Amino acid sequence: MKRILIIFSMLVCMPVFADTMPFYMKSIPKTSIGVYQTDKDLTIFSHPEANSNIIKKFEFTYEDLAMPDKMFAVLINEKKLGFLYVTDIGDEGWVEVIYDKQTGAKGWVKTTDSMQFQPWRNFYNLYGKKYGLRLLKDTPSDIEVLKAKPEDLGQTVAKFNYVKQIRLTVIRGNWALVSVMDLDKTPKTGFMKWRETDGTIYAFPNIK
Repeated sequence: MKRILIIFSMLVCMPVFADTMPFYMKSIPKTSIGVYQTDKDLTIFSHPEANSNIIKKFEFTYEDLAMPDKMFAVLINEKKLGFLYVTDIGDEGWVEVIYDKQTGAKGWVKTTDSMQFQPWRNFYNLYGKKYGLRLLKDTPSDIEVLKAKPEDLGQTVAKFNYVKQIRLTVIRGNWALVSVMDLDKTPKTGFMKWRETDGTIYAFPNIK
């Protein structure tokens, strides 16, 4: 009994990590066109106009337990790095974001620089090349192949076998030229389908 209490106490005292990453296909909205990198302060408007109604205001501390839940597409508190899903773009730097993933609630935010909104291609070329990619957990097995060309009917040159690492070279439409290291430790290179035509995403930058 004493041993059980000690283990329980250790678990209770362990730090709680509230970082966020997508791990399943359904966690990434098919309507998303990229991500918006948050600042310390965030104001969400009802329309892409500064004089429209304010829906929400946030001030982020990037402390694990103080950050809002079910909001971020990606959140790494230690790096003060947060992204929201973007579903539309307006004029003069306005983008529509999902600020509640559970309800799908959306609003408009104004970007402050050209890098704050990153279409998927830019996001993958930046973070995918730096950290590599990882397959989402419910990716169909027929996607876990490498093609000689970036097309569905292209010749299959290799199949994944317990992937350890996926290194991204370049994004070409819905395909990614990658080098894969799997269980047999033999590098394999070819085109992997990272996104479906309906917006379903199969692989995501393995940001750390």
